[in-house]
Amino acid sequence: MPSCALPPPPRPARPRRAAGALLLAGAACLLAAAAPALLPRAGAAWQLREAADDPGALAALRLREAATPERLGREIDAALAAGDPDLARSLVAVAEHEGAAVAPARRAAVAALEESAAARAVAEAARGFATGQGEGVPGLAGALAGDLVGYGDLRDLWSEGGKLLRREAYDPMLLGLSAVGLTLTGATVASFGLAAGAGVPAHAGTTTLKLATRTGRLSKPLQGILARATEGLVDAGALRGSFAALARLDLAGARATLGGALRPAALRRLRGLGEEAAALQRRVGTRGTLQALSLAESADDLRRAGRLSERLGTRARGALALLGRGALVLGAAALTLLQSLWLAAAWFLAAALFCRRLGTVIGRLLFRRPSARRRPEGPGDQPEGARGARALVARVQHHLRGRQWRQPDLGPDLGRA
Repeated sequence: MPSCALPPPPRPARPRRAAGALLLAGAACLLAAAAPALLPRAGAAWQLREAADDPGALAALRLREAATPERLGREIDAALAAGDPDLARSLVAVAEHEGAAVAPARRAAVAALEESAAARAVAEAARGFATGQGEGVPGLAGALAGDLVGYGDLRDLWSEGGKLLRREAYDPMLLGLSAVGLTLTGATVASFGLAAGAGVPAHAGTTTLKLATRTGRLSKPLQGILARATEGLVDAGALRGSFAALARLDLAGARATLGGALRPAALRRLRGLGEEAAALQRRVGTRGTLQALSLAESADDLRRAGRLSERLGTRARGALALLGRGALVLGAAALTLLQSLWLAAAWFLAAALFCRRLGTVIGRLLFRRPSARRRPEGPGDQPEGARGARALVARVQHHLRGRQWRQPDLGPDLGRA
């Protein structure tokens, strides 16, 4: 017998409310647990991003983590072993500024190295003047003085140029820088550079580049720049003419022949790089410039090193030793900083969605709609729609039962047929 049944009553809302409350509580726990790990890193990343164009501020921020007592101790010991009192003193200044402790024994060793440096200065300066391979600040100063008066450039030009003419392996960068040095000096070779000219600062810079090339303290990118600039800078014909003039003791003619053979574009490029090196040398000294040349990749990096020295002063060399190229540019850390910023943005978005949902729930609890008090349901207490549906179902069932009662019994007729 067909029948019509009413749909089941709606499920109670209490289980759904409990599940929603558990989800909100879990989201709150996740946000609270992720905040200490994400937000401080994002704040530091934002500060580094803002200081990307200011090498001094960038180095100051990174020194907070890098200038640990253990790391400073190792770097001071390395500076003492290398006989570099300026670097050791700079590292001690970094430690004092960052509040890191330095052992009294190390401070005493730095003071002793500064006192003994004067005794070795004369011998190192003489060796640097003669060979161009001075060790320590006096030796580097002697090598620089030898190039400024023309002796060092002539020595290197004769040595490397002779190898070129004999078709032996030679250093094109050293040969090119020596030729440029003789051209920039502003004084004739005959006077050995005693009459200073306007090109002396740039000459000092190119001499520093030559020192870095000879001692292996030039970074690979700068080596590539110098190699491209000095490639073919001095040809064999011009070199033979210059050597022939030197054989006749015509030093001015030798210099003129060599200077006329240099390419103007390469000369301007090397002069600009030399001027940047000279400007940096006035701030941090020869050894500090060599330290920056081992990290820089372009002339712009040398300008950044100059701005770093202006901001940090005596701490500049210590910052370069502790941070390396990270004292000048963001470098490979830029990707990590971007990741930290994106994670922080995702956290704030999740927190905003959580607050929106939490506000909705609180609003529903505080401003609930008024509802009638539930009473025991009886036939008269049912809603109008429910009573109508039940009446319709009863009428349909009554009609079906009536049709069954009025149907005649056709069984005997069918039997007789």
